[in-house]
Amino acid sequence: MKSLFPLSLLPLLMAAAPPDLKSGKFGALLSENAVVQTSSTCEYDTPETHLNLVRGETVPCAFHTNREKEPWVVLKLSRAAEVKAIEIVNRQDGSESRAANLVAWLSEDGKTWTEIWKAGGKAEKSWTVTVGTDGRGRKASWIKLSTQPEKPEYFHLSRVNVYGQ
Repeated sequence: MKSLFPLSLLPLLMAAAPPDLKSGKFGALLSENAVVQTSSTCEYDTPETHLNLVRGETVPCAFHTNREKEPWVVLKLSRAAEVKAIEIVNRQDGSESRAANLVAWLSEDGKTWTEIWKAGGKAEKSWTVTVGTDGRGRKASWIKLSTQPEKPEYFHLSRVNVYGQ
């Protein structure tokens, strides 16, 4: 049977596949006991669902901020860890484009932040952010996700999983 695509493209297709986060390659799930804090809440928000961002039932929209210039959500891990990967699941029931300018930050103290990744203006169903190089992550206790819209906008996500050791 003839292939639908040239075999020479196979390595490129394999390289583009997202890493299997549940394989253990990036360590254990660190975020399920994280504390979740948002920059604001609005009339569309249900604060009781904020913890669904990191554990329990996956919901379409775990939090919903007000329209802001730079809305954010912060995860405070239960302990400092070497963060190796972050899986970010976008809201998928409408308004996904609001996360097109998503930015990820790490901090050891919750005050000094290091930007580690940008979505680059394209909204996806989910993003896998690998942290560090050569299999080594970066030490952090805090993960901040924010958007940087051109004008004030809402921010919402469905799930965030942080992996490391």
